[in-house]
Amino acid sequence: MFSRRNLFAVLGTFALAAAGHGAQAMVLGRPVHALTLYGEPKHGPDFKNFDYVNPNAPRGGTLVITNQNDKTFDTFNGFTLKGAPVNSSGLMYDVLMTSGLDEPFTMYCQVCETVEVAPDNTWVQFKIRSIARFQDGSPVTAEDVAFSYTTLVEKGAPQYRLYWADVAKVEVKDAATVRFTFKTATNRELPAIIGQILPILSKAYWSKRDFTATTLDVPLASGPYTIESYDIGRYVVYKRIPNYWGDNLAVNRGTNNFERIRVEYFRDDTVQFEAFKTGAFDFVRESTARKWVTGYDFPAAKQGRVKKIEVTDGSPMNYQSIIFNLRRPLFQDRRVRQALNYAFDFESLNKTIFYQQYQRLRSYWQKSELEAKGLASAAELALLEPLREKLPPEVFTQEFAQPTNNDPNDLRANLLKARDLLAQAGWVVRNGALVKADTGAAFVFEIMEVQAGLDAILNPWIQNLERLGIKASIRLIDSSQFFNRINDFDFDVTSVPGANSLSPGNEQLEYWGSSAAKNTGSQNYSGVGDPAVDALIEKIINARDRDSLVTAAHALDRVLTWNFFRLLTYGSPTERFAYWSKLQRPEKFPMHGLGVGAGIVSTWWMDPAAATPARP
Repeated sequence: MFSRRNLFAVLGTFALAAAGHGAQAMVLGRPVHALTLYGEPKHGPDFKNFDYVNPNAPRGGTLVITNQNDKTFDTFNGFTLKGAPVNSSGLMYDVLMTSGLDEPFTMYCQVCETVEVAPDNTWVQFKIRSIARFQDGSPVTAEDVAFSYTTLVEKGAPQYRLYWADVAKVEVKDAATVRFTFKTATNRELPAIIGQILPILSKAYWSKRDFTATTLDVPLASGPYTIESYDIGRYVVYKRIPNYWGDNLAVNRGTNNFERIRVEYFRDDTVQFEAFKTGAFDFVRESTARKWVTGYDFPAAKQGRVKKIEVTDGSPMNYQSIIFNLRRPLFQDRRVRQALNYAFDFESLNKTIFYQQYQRLRSYWQKSELEAKGLASAAELALLEPLREKLPPEVFTQEFAQPTNNDPNDLRANLLKARDLLAQAGWVVRNGALVKADTGAAFVFEIMEVQAGLDAILNPWIQNLERLGIKASIRLIDSSQFFNRINDFDFDVTSVPGANSLSPGNEQLEYWGSSAAKNTGSQNYSGVGDPAVDALIEKIINARDRDSLVTAAHALDRVLTWNFFRLLTYGSPTERFAYWSKLQRPEKFPMHGLGVGAGIVSTWWMDPAAATPARP
């Protein structure tokens, strides 16, 4: 959480709005304890704890988790583009407001005591709790909040500047009050988003240091954990702060139950799984279908000491995709991208290596009400018609559908369609190679990957491309090099998992906006710079009610899919997890899913009989 790589992952934790799309929206013009984009907050100002926690959970023990995709680290500052940030650094930082995970887009005060939005939505003002403290005992002040915002915008990763582009200024009204004034009154989610993703930095600490540099100095923060020990490339241990200032807040009660959280780093997924089988760590999110179906037959799993769970939440499916870098001339023609999509044979992969665990993706909001289906509605057409000249004609005439390969003849037919599209784009086959008709340049590209094992998925696609005369190759590189090249947009084709929320908004600028395409380090990996996309994102951001938001998301979904900016591959309708039974959990899962950050770390606890100290 909060590192440049997953700044907006937290935005994927918003789920379906309350019943009744016309429900009352955010309270304006007076101080409140919570902000909600639709409906009413579930919990009043005097609530005791969230429903999805155990307020009496015992504290203690060491939770051991893994590094997930990061293979090493060389800095504890995850807010800039420099270095490889340590995993789970968000454990150290508090925010102004925290999300209620079992309700719609609702933020509850954490560091702030109250929040007030102007009657015309032109500013948001936070009053800081008098008890809020940094880990050295110094108070958290409005100056610290203003400093945090200014520092991140001026010196942090470009995501911050882009995401807070509608903030005109920040003012310290008094020692406990800070106000953010907006450039526009129409960005309805901005007040809540400022509260949710602004980590509170200590001005006294950071003003004496170079914020842009990598560092292995343990930072001064205000959250429940700090770094106790580490070994670069091997592990990092977070220790719970004694007498953490926020222990008795309703939003924290029943959370932060582990005395220590140890993150083990593995460079190889096979070694990592073997380590899990021996109890070297406690919890895993299983992303490999084959392993999920066949791999959990080891003794501890058979004996019930390792448990498997599948969780379905209210959010859209996470999506895997092949990303074309449109900054490369090779991929700038939509017909070329569509041809490459025709060559992807999902059905064969699902039968042979996925154990029928996945679904072919046809939407960026699949499994949700934001998924565009059928033909565009009248409300969607009202948004799309002014953009008609900038859009693929199919947006208006066809429901988006993926090519299928249910029998041997289908693949041949799809490759013939791909060949025709390539020919229309000016490509011809000469001496068995696909070349540009006018220049003779060969159709050759490299797929940059960081995850070993993806060749089993990519090689069948590469073989199909070879039948078209296209030469593609895979380059596997280490994680540091991968993220450096991703940040610099230095790749032809790659794959990065994606996720959307049921309350899309400002983050869509980061994913697809023209400005983000030009910003080094942004998440517009494809380099989309499309005025029609920009216009529809603005419709999403400025939606006045749920119906308007759904309509705008449908329209954007159609435009993204029919442009083939990415090759949508597959996704799972459920999240798969396995854990050792010494971990205990609440009976109720929050509607926003389990996730390591939102669920296991925050709300689970250790069986007191199994609690052990951290390994050295």
